Amino acid sequence: MRITITENQYTRLFEQEEVSCAPTGDTEYTEVDISVYDIMNKGGIIKYGDFDTNKMGTIKRIQNKLGIKVDGYYGPTMVETIADKLGIDLCEDKWTDYSLGPKSLPKLGLFDTTIPNEDTEDYTNYILASTLVGECNRCTKDELFAIYSTIKHRSKVSMVDAVLKPKQYSTWNRYNKSEDKKLFLQLRIAEQKRKGFDEMLSLVKGFINKSPLKYNHYVNPSIVDLENDNRPVAKSYRYSKESSKQIGKHLFWWDKKHK
Repeated sequence: MRITITENQYTRLFEQEEVSCAPTGDTEYTEVDISVYDIMNKGGIIKYGDFDTNKMGTIKRIQNKLGIKVDGYYGPTMVETIADKLGIDLCEDKWTDYSLGPKSLPKLGLFDTTIPNEDTEDYTNYILASTLVGECNRCTKDELFAIYSTIKHRSKVSMVDAVLKPKQYSTWNRYNKSEDKKLFLQLRIAEQKRKGFDEMLSLVKGFINKSPLKYNHYVNPSIVDLENDNRPVAKSYRYSKESSKQIGKHLFWWDKKHK
């Protein structure tokens, strides 16, 4: 009987040398822009040879998580590090295309599906941070606190109920229409983590003990004709414009008719 083995296998068996079975040779890279959300919600795949220019793209986030050079190139070093992290023997296993999909990211600790339990302060902070990222993730701190203040004043039962109530904060419109709200929230926050969710969460925790500003409405005047539009927000503004103030790109005001 004849047994055929590869040169790498011979070296490992008889010469007791550590052999790298990662790809060798020049790698041709293809520019991509694939987010964690794209992978977890849309079936996106990261492939060997991909190059991600987005600083919060999946490749750079994996590299940062692995503690290797964050350059956006999915090459041999990243393959070896991932294999070591996941316990994959590149010389024996059949992970030949080195692709990374929805099953890979949780194993790498990149897709954190843990949402705090409802009826806890941590859950409230998560929902508020997600609201602010969705409403205006590039706003100034003053503008964000003004938005936070509108939520505070609208909350009868809780601030969570105030933002999740249909037709109140538009960033939650798709959530309210979703069939699996828990999954939707997990995917939403996973995507928002590339848009500053963790930083926003810290801001929200700093807002908790501050007295809210006297605003319960706001709007971006560049997208609504406040003088002629018949939508409720425009009518509210016209009734309360004497209390309005521009903060950043939004107008805020207090509508005393608001229940």
